[in-house]
Amino acid sequence: MAIGVSYEDFWHGEPELVEFAIETERIRQRNEAIRSDMLAWNTGRYVMIGFGDVLTRAFSKGNTPSAYPEEPLLGVALDETLAEQKRERDLIKQRDGFLALAAAMKPVGADAGT
Repeated sequence: MAIGVSYEDFWHGEPELVEFAIETERIRQRNEAIRSDMLAWNTGRYVMIGFGDVLTRAFSKGNTPSAYPEEPLLGVALDETLAEQKRERDLIKQRDGFLALAAAMKPVGADAGT
C-alpha cells in the first residue's frame, strides 16, 4: 500500500500500526513540500541575483565585477569547511582593499621628507 503498510497488516493488524503509518506519511509529505518550496525559492533567488547582475553590467559605466555567487549559497552555509574557506577569502579581499585604500591615501611627498 502507498503508506507503507501491507495488505495483511492493514486489514488484520493492530489499528495503531496503521495510525502510525498514516502519521509517518503525513510527516514525509510535509517535509517533501517544504523541500520543494525551498528549492523553488532558492531557484528564484539565483534568478534574481543573475538578473540583477545583468542589469548592473548593462547600465553601469566601466567594467563592474560580477555579483553572481561563485559557489552555491546554501552549500557554503551548511558545510563548515567551505564556510571557513569563504570567510578566509573574504578577509583576504578586505585586507587587500584596505591596503589599496591606504596606498591611495598616502601623501605624495611623504617619502621625500624621510
